[in-house]
Amino acid sequence: MRVVFAVLAWMLLCGAAQAEAYKTGAPPAWVLPLAVEAEPGGKPPAARGGVAFLLRDMQSRVDQRGKITYFHTASKALDGGGVEKAANLSINFDPSYQTLTLHAINVIRDGKVIPKLAGARVQVLQRETELDYLIYDGSKTASVLLDDVRIGDIVEYAFSLDGVNPVFQGKVSNRAEMGWSVPVARSFVRLLMPSNRPVRIASQNSKLAPVLSEADGYRDYRWDQRDVAAIRVDNGAPEWYNPYAAVQWTEYQDWAAVVQWALPLYQTPREVGPALREEIARIGRNYTEPEARAAAVLRAVQRDIRYLGIEVGAGSHAPTAPDKVYQRRFGDCKDKTLLTITMLRALGIDAVPALVNTEMTRDIANWAPTPLAFNHVLVRANVHGAVYWLDPTRSEQQGELGYLYQPDYGYALVLEKGSNALSLMGPQFGGVKRIKAVFDSSDGVEQPVNYTVSTTVLSQRADTLRTQLRHNRSELETQYQNFYARSYDSLRSNGAMDVQDDEAHNELTTVEHYNIPGFWSRNDKRKRSEASVEASEIDHPLKAPDAVSRNAPLRLDYPYEVIEDTEVRLPERWNLKTSVTEVRDPAFEFSYKVSKGNDGRSLQITARYKALRDHVAPEDMANYAAHLKQARDAVGYQLYSQWDAAGAAAEEPASKRGAGYFVLGMLVLLPAWIWLGVRMQRAAPAHAEVNRRLLLVVVMVSGLLAICLLLPVRPSKVLPSALVLLAIMTGYLLRTVPQVPSTHIAYPWALRIYRARNHTTPLVARALLRKALPLIGWFAIGSALASLLS
Repeated sequence: MRVVFAVLAWMLLCGAAQAEAYKTGAPPAWVLPLAVEAEPGGKPPAARGGVAFLLRDMQSRVDQRGKITYFHTASKALDGGGVEKAANLSINFDPSYQTLTLHAINVIRDGKVIPKLAGARVQVLQRETELDYLIYDGSKTASVLLDDVRIGDIVEYAFSLDGVNPVFQGKVSNRAEMGWSVPVARSFVRLLMPSNRPVRIASQNSKLAPVLSEADGYRDYRWDQRDVAAIRVDNGAPEWYNPYAAVQWTEYQDWAAVVQWALPLYQTPREVGPALREEIARIGRNYTEPEARAAAVLRAVQRDIRYLGIEVGAGSHAPTAPDKVYQRRFGDCKDKTLLTITMLRALGIDAVPALVNTEMTRDIANWAPTPLAFNHVLVRANVHGAVYWLDPTRSEQQGELGYLYQPDYGYALVLEKGSNALSLMGPQFGGVKRIKAVFDSSDGVEQPVNYTVSTTVLSQRADTLRTQLRHNRSELETQYQNFYARSYDSLRSNGAMDVQDDEAHNELTTVEHYNIPGFWSRNDKRKRSEASVEASEIDHPLKAPDAVSRNAPLRLDYPYEVIEDTEVRLPERWNLKTSVTEVRDPAFEFSYKVSKGNDGRSLQITARYKALRDHVAPEDMANYAAHLKQARDAVGYQLYSQWDAAGAAAEEPASKRGAGYFVLGMLVLLPAWIWLGVRMQRAAPAHAEVNRRLLLVVVMVSGLLAICLLLPVRPSKVLPSALVLLAIMTGYLLRTVPQVPSTHIAYPWALRIYRARNHTTPLVARALLRKALPLIGWFAIGSALASLLS
């Protein structure tokens, strides 16, 4: 708390001492004046949000003292909302090295310029935009609230900032935006660079080349655009996606030059103070393996050094000495990184700082070399040949070094001798989430169902969940219950959530217990009870995108894999439908398998989703959405149970349903057999014996088919008996062949079989009739006996 009060006091003193932190005056002589056009090209300007942006003018001049950057802006208010936006001016600057000069504030009404600067109330505010993130950077805001601004007025203002952060040792680099999410009538960017100072120019998302001239010892670069269209970026785009045009200039010719600039800032001290030395020795005594020592150092800095950054002037990029950081027990990313590296090196571990950008991530690969490309620094450690990216600013991480979450911001600039390019950080891992859900309905469909959900998370998800459980466990339990209640509105808690924490492997498991009285619902129309088995987590990544037509990639949660096993325990054996669905897309893979339990009294569902990349390209969205729908359609399972005569739910196990179908089949076959028997007996007397034999065969074979098709008996149990019966019936029919009279309808078939048996058919057919059928019969008898004995 004393540190916070000290920072606040410092803010107040700075605010009082720099009440006049700006001045007014004419623009520098080198500035190229640009006129404001109310209707550029003789047509009304494009607008957005009630404002027409007429001019965005930025001109920068570098000299031996540093640089001066001039800004000139003009906007037209088209409605009440536009007036509110145009009449509020804000200029941010750092008074520790920048001087703000206001050149003009005008309101242009009906072509007449109304000067406002002389009477304007300019308030210089100590407005710490990063204070919510515990960063004090000393920045200030010059705020101007204009009076008498009307619809149709043009508000024009110009100012300049003089100065360069001393941490860059006189080298300059900057970036000018040339594309926005709003239309701009004219965009003008200018750079004046001394002819004797080489500079690297790079454009991003623009083919506009500068107009170059040279005079008075300066190279003059100009980028002039008119009617700059707005660029709309769809929601959900990845953080690295940046379609806006920009131009960069930098005196750092390559990334090696940036490394050379940064290395002196991160030099570890030759010796450390007694307190820090004792902490290093303690870790060395308690841990002997390098991996264990590295994890212990990281935890110590994360736990004992709280995050607070005072980043004024050179402090924006230069870290504080490790002894001071350890003594005062606070620091920002630079301070905590240098402290961690100092401790690791003292313990014999190879560790160096690495610059990253947590917002633009891998988009920095499109930047020209500059220190301005980075907003964060962390540690790259090399232990036994394995590379680890360690972030001391994270909350305390648990687990052995190999199981710790390692951030991946795409690219990093490693600060070590010989480093001359950005390094790819990956690969990413640890995004697996496993769920085991059990619906226990073994007491019967009239009884409530006990629902148990076990969820296991790893790596970063384990870190996050561990922190949430520590600070607001009861609120988290309520959130979880509400989540499942969306699928089962009668769901109630059935005891406190259990937590199993495997800190060594950074694996955390929660076990939730619920009771669902309304799991089974009555369907009066169909006279049955029904239940839906819903997936708990697999639905989330399968949600349909808001729109298939996009102009930007769609960001995906990556790495991410969810494996969900669901078991439904039933009162008896059930006739369950099984299925397997697999969906493969370049962005993800999905599978959904429904199977029966070994005991026949449970339903097993295994669902799996795995992201294969971190985004979907706009041209792939149609296929992606179609594959998502295919996966969503496979999720879920419907159970039902028929009612008995009294209206109570009567479980319909497979054996009972099969027996019912068999009885129904017999009721259909029996009249058919009787009708066929009567017809055959009414035939000619010479046909009576043959008809009797044929009727017997028809009854036996159709009865066998009814058993096989209508009773839920395994084929392995029925097949041997069926083969035995078929072999017997075949022999029985062969013995009937000589008795068939020539007037019988079956005589042509009997004649063919008779000729086959008397060697008038090909050899294969004779062998089949005389040898194969008896062998099939004996094989069937042996199989039947084996089945019975087993």
